[in-house]
Amino acid sequence: MEINRNTIIKDLIESHPETLAVFKKYNLVIAGGVRGPNEPIAFFAKAHEVDYDTLVKELKEAVEKGGGEHVVIPRLEEDKVYGKFVKTAIVLTLTVGVTFGALVLSYIAIKLDFDSVYYALIQAHGHAQIYGWVGLCIMGFALYIVPRVKNTELRHRGFANVCYLFAAAGITLRTVVQPLPYSSLRFLLPVSAILECIAILLFILIVLRTILASKEKIGIYDKFFKAGIIWFFISTCMNMGMVCYLYRHGLYEIPRRFFSPYVHLYLFGFVLMFIFAVNIRTVYAFLDIKPVREKAVNLTFWIMNICIPIYFASHFFADENVVAYRLSQAIAFPIGFALLTFVFGLRVFERSTKELDDVVMDRSYAKTIRTAYLWLIVTAGILVVMPFLEDGSEIQQRFHGSLNHALTVGFITMMIIGYASKMIPTFKGINMHSIRLSNITFILLNTGCFLRVFSQIMVGVNGKTIFYVTMGTSGWFELAALSLFGYNLWKTMNFVQETKPPAASQAPATVKLTEVNKDTKVFDVVDQYPDTLQIFLDFGFSQMANPVMRNTMGRVATLDMATKMHNVDLDTFLKALNGKIVEKKGAV
Repeated sequence: MEINRNTIIKDLIESHPETLAVFKKYNLVIAGGVRGPNEPIAFFAKAHEVDYDTLVKELKEAVEKGGGEHVVIPRLEEDKVYGKFVKTAIVLTLTVGVTFGALVLSYIAIKLDFDSVYYALIQAHGHAQIYGWVGLCIMGFALYIVPRVKNTELRHRGFANVCYLFAAAGITLRTVVQPLPYSSLRFLLPVSAILECIAILLFILIVLRTILASKEKIGIYDKFFKAGIIWFFISTCMNMGMVCYLYRHGLYEIPRRFFSPYVHLYLFGFVLMFIFAVNIRTVYAFLDIKPVREKAVNLTFWIMNICIPIYFASHFFADENVVAYRLSQAIAFPIGFALLTFVFGLRVFERSTKELDDVVMDRSYAKTIRTAYLWLIVTAGILVVMPFLEDGSEIQQRFHGSLNHALTVGFITMMIIGYASKMIPTFKGINMHSIRLSNITFILLNTGCFLRVFSQIMVGVNGKTIFYVTMGTSGWFELAALSLFGYNLWKTMNFVQETKPPAASQAPATVKLTEVNKDTKVFDVVDQYPDTLQIFLDFGFSQMANPVMRNTMGRVATLDMATKMHNVDLDTFLKALNGKIVEKKGAV
C-alpha cells in the first residue's frame, strides 16, 4: 500500500498491521476505535506535533521489515469512556433543558412578562443545562481527551463509572426536587448535592492524577486545565452551600444576588478554562492555522483568573455597598478585553497556512468552531455595554439574559457541537453519520440563538409584542437543532465496526465498475473509465487534470466528498458519470 499524505491511518493499519508499533510510539492510535483513526496521516502528524517526513520514513521502514516476530503489535480497543456522559447530556438537554426552555419562552411571549414564570423552575432548568448538558459533556470529553493530549493513560479509570452514576443521579434529583412543593421530599435536595459533590471530586481526582502522571513537557494549555479544576471545585462547594441554604430555610429559590454571579463563576471559571485549554492544543490543526500567540493567551489566563473572584464578590455585595457596585460595573471591561485577547491569540479568524490543503477530509466542523468565537465576541460586546445601563432596569435585565444566552448557546453549545462533530467520529474511527444533518443543525442553532439574543435585547429597549413573539419562537429552532444533533451523534456513537483480520500480504482485487455511486472513489472512476476525466473537468474539478492529484487525493476521496468540497450537486454529477459509463460500455 502506498503511503502518502492522504493515506488513511485505519486503512494502513488494516493493510500493514506492523505499522501499529510506529503509531503507538507517536501516540496516534489511542484514538480511533478498534482499527485506528479514520484520518489522513498528514492531518494527524500536525495535530499531534509529529514531523511528517520522519513519521512516514519510520512507517515505510516498518512495512519493509514486515510483521516478523521482532515486531510487537499492540492491541487496539475502542475507548468508550465519554459515551455515557455525552448520551446522558443529550437526554437531559432534550427534556428538562432546551425543551423546557422553549416552552418557558413561549409562555413568557404569551404573557408578555418575564416574571410570569415560577423562578424555582428557571433555576432547576438552569442547573440541568449548566451541569447536565454542559458539565457532563465537558466531563466526558475531558476523560477521553486529557490522556491523549498528555500522552498517558487515564488514571483511576474504574472511578469514571462511579463518577458518572453519581453525577447523573445528583443532577436528576436536583432538577426534579428543587421546584416541587412537597416538604416530604426536601431531604433529597442535600442528597443531590452530596452525589454531585462526590462525582465532581472523583472527576477532579482522575483528571489531576492523569495530568500529573504525564511525562510530556508542560504546555501552555496545562494551566488552563488546572485552573478549570480549581474553579470546578469552588463551584461545587458553592452549589453544596446553596442547596443546604434552601433545605435549612425551607425555600425553593436561591437568592438571585447569589445565583447569578455563581453561574458566571462556573461558566467563566470551569467551562471556559477547559474549552480554552482544548482549543489551544487542537484548533491550529483543526483549522490549519498557525500556533497560538502565547503572550496573548497567557494574558487572557491571568486576567480571567484574577477577575473571576472579583466579579463574583462585587456582584454579590453590589446592593449593599456603593464601592462593590462600582467595582461590579468596572470588572466587566477587563473580562471583555480578556475574551477578545484570547480570540486574537488563538488566531481563529486568520488565513489558513495551507499546509493541509492537499489533504482530503471532512472539515464541516470548522465553520461551527469559528462561529462559536463570533458568539464569544458578541458576549464580550454585551458584557461591556451592560455597565452603562441603569442598574436593575428592565433593559439591563434583558441584556443580562442575552449575555447568558450568547455565552451558553452561542459559544459553549456551538463549541460542544463543533468539537463533537470532529472528535467523536475520530474516536470511533468512522465518519459522522450525516454531514447534511450537521449542516442543518448549524443553521437552525444559529438562527435560534440570533433570534433569542436580538429579540431579548429589543424587548428591553421598547417591549413591543413582536419582539416577545420572536423570542418565543427562538427556542423551537434551538430544540430542532439539538434534536438533530443528538440523533446524528447518537447514531455515530452507536455505529459498530466490523473487525476484519489483517491481511498485509494480500492486495484487494480491483472490482470492475458498472455503475458509480456516492461511495465510489474518484481514482477508480477515472482509472477504469478515462473518458470520464472530461466530465470532472466540466464540473469544475480542475485539479483532476494533474495525474499526481488523481493518484493521491483521488484514491482517498469518494464522489460524495468531492462534490461537497466543490459545491457540486451529487445527483447531477452521478447521472453524468453513469451516462458516460453506459455510453462507453455500449461502444465496446
